Amino acid sequence: MSVTSEAKRPPTARADGGPTRTPAKAPPKTSGKKVAAVIGRIVALALIVFFAVGPILWMALSSFRPADELFQSDPSLIPSRLTGDWYREVFEGSEAVRWFVNSFIVAVVTTLVSVTVGTTAGYAVSRFEFPGRKVLLACLSVSYLFPAILLLVPLYLALSALGLVGGLFGIIIAHLTITLPLTTWLMKSFVEAVPKELEEAAWVDGLGYFRSFLTVTLPLLRTGLATTAMFSFILSWDEYLFASVIAQGQNVTAPVAMAGFVTSFDIRWGAIMALSTLVTIPVVGLFFVLQRYYEKGLTAGSVKG
Repeated sequence: MSVTSEAKRPPTARADGGPTRTPAKAPPKTSGKKVAAVIGRIVALALIVFFAVGPILWMALSSFRPADELFQSDPSLIPSRLTGDWYREVFEGSEAVRWFVNSFIVAVVTTLVSVTVGTTAGYAVSRFEFPGRKVLLACLSVSYLFPAILLLVPLYLALSALGLVGGLFGIIIAHLTITLPLTTWLMKSFVEAVPKELEEAAWVDGLGYFRSFLTVTLPLLRTGLATTAMFSFILSWDEYLFASVIAQGQNVTAPVAMAGFVTSFDIRWGAIMALSTLVTIPVVGLFFVLQRYYEKGLTAGSVKG
């Protein structure tokens, strides 16, 4: 009998007349290398989370820690008791509300201008050919090759000549020098991910460039707009270097005002921890609100086709 006929032969019935059961296959054995790789990834992720979240958690808990526990030789993560004295000192002994209002105004205006100008500029360099296009793209990329501190002196001299040093408008202009190149590059990649054929179909239907951009392209850029807005807001909200030089008097922002708690005779660590926690809350809240857009935006603008 051939091998083929043996393979096609039906299973032999059991002695009691019932059908013969095919034995179950044993589950594949997991190799030791795969287990070690999984454990290694878990440990690596745990370390990343620890070093990323650990300082923030320590800062938040220290803002509720009593004064006698801030400088213990054997500190514990959980305070023995919680106190709100540091927050009371921040709000009653300083102008914290004004600082946060200044930071909010600067960050929101900077974000709106950056997203608006960056979106239109990114659309222009992606869809049109015009003289100086390559030079513009080169300038946008070169702007991030040098640290921001190199722009501090010329930017201060320019704002001083215009009489804008000391006001919120001067801080906004300074922050735009940081956020605008970034938003333009990001939105350029997002616009390039939108098929141009959709706009061409709108042109055939009688829509011009501007109306096709508003009705066809812009709704498809929701992920890019949310991601870009979040980056712009965080950059402006946390910025210290430019604001510390340009802001004066009542127009200081919260990160700059935090330095006022460090004096020649004392460092008010409790108040610094409380103010730092308050500065972090809007950023964390914004991230959780726009998290799903942010996760999509990390890769959406890099895939074409």
